[in-house]
Amino acid sequence: MKTTFYILAAMVLFLAGTLHTFTQQQDLNRMEKSKEGLYFMYYDSSNSKSTIVEFNDFVVLIEVPVKDEGGGATNMKDHIDGGLKAIRTIEKQFPGKPIKYVIHSHWHPHSISSVAPFLENGSKLITTMENYSIIKKFMDESVKEKYKSNVIFAEQDTRSAGDSLVIDEPGNRIVIHYLKKSDYPNLPTIDYLYCYLPNYNMLHCACMYNKWTGEPVEGKEMLTGREEDLHRFLSEKNIKPEHLIRLNNEKNLPGNLQPYSGLEDVVNNGIRASDILNRYLLLNEQELKDRFDAITDEIINNNIPVSLMNTAAYQMIRLNDLARALVFAKLQAMINPSDPNSWDTLGEVYYFMGKLESARKCSKEAKEIDPNFNQGGEKVWEEDLKEYQKIWESAK
Repeated sequence: MKTTFYILAAMVLFLAGTLHTFTQQQDLNRMEKSKEGLYFMYYDSSNSKSTIVEFNDFVVLIEVPVKDEGGGATNMKDHIDGGLKAIRTIEKQFPGKPIKYVIHSHWHPHSISSVAPFLENGSKLITTMENYSIIKKFMDESVKEKYKSNVIFAEQDTRSAGDSLVIDEPGNRIVIHYLKKSDYPNLPTIDYLYCYLPNYNMLHCACMYNKWTGEPVEGKEMLTGREEDLHRFLSEKNIKPEHLIRLNNEKNLPGNLQPYSGLEDVVNNGIRASDILNRYLLLNEQELKDRFDAITDEIINNNIPVSLMNTAAYQMIRLNDLARALVFAKLQAMINPSDPNSWDTLGEVYYFMGKLESARKCSKEAKEIDPNFNQGGEKVWEEDLKEYQKIWESAK
């Protein structure tokens, strides 16, 4: 009887220990070493990754993508649990080395989804004034006030030299470059931060290395606008990195890194999205209408991304040429009717034109395709119209 009791007790202890170990593992993010002093951290809630740079006495965390959402994100909040989990993971991996700096490239959640836990943990946030003006909205007022001295604006910091801020302490080095949309028009936000890691000859460029993953366009890999801007920046700064670090989890690439040679190849041999786009932007309203069917066939047969029609529509909106914007929006909806965004763009053009009944029907169509679609609709259009009206007024 006693033997049975001891066996049962041992089994209980074993199962308890196993459960404790499993719980601990579940309570941490996955971490992988890429190079000596360079690590990537992955999230169950996101396809994006953090980059961790190890110094002698501390670590630097680049990006906190707890939530994998881009510019269309509407659920803007501080994902505190995800931030705390990231902190626990780093403390486990680097005992005795605090997270001294947290850097993020731009305000989208796939770049930064948690702030307060890091400030409260003693970290300094390196950001830009424009990006911070957005992310601070999801922070508690008391946290913003208490830790305001822990926020460093890359474009204003006294350590900055020109457009770069340097973290140069024993064990490693990071050069943080500040970019503006006025200089690089394909940036996803008004300003942006690149992190160059000279010890590894790598550039952390996040989502600016926006590789084309679709079918060849007119037989060639398409060169995206972001790739053009990225390559121009590197050329202007005379930086030729061996690898580029993106937000994406590069599952099939050694070290989870993108070779720079891939960017060079598409720059030299690809087909520019801007050239395709300009081909259609040069057409006037009547030409677009007359060639509507021919353009539709051309886009379908040559694998031209229909998203270029979306880009064209918004370029026309910016120029207050709503008649041409409407044709481009109709082209997109015709070619890609199963995408709620196609109908939302068409609805927004109608809304700007004052055709509210047509706009609302488009919004209804978008919701019927995807009931969870929340990146547009009348409230968003109303705010967008105010911004465009400022642009139109300043252009007079």
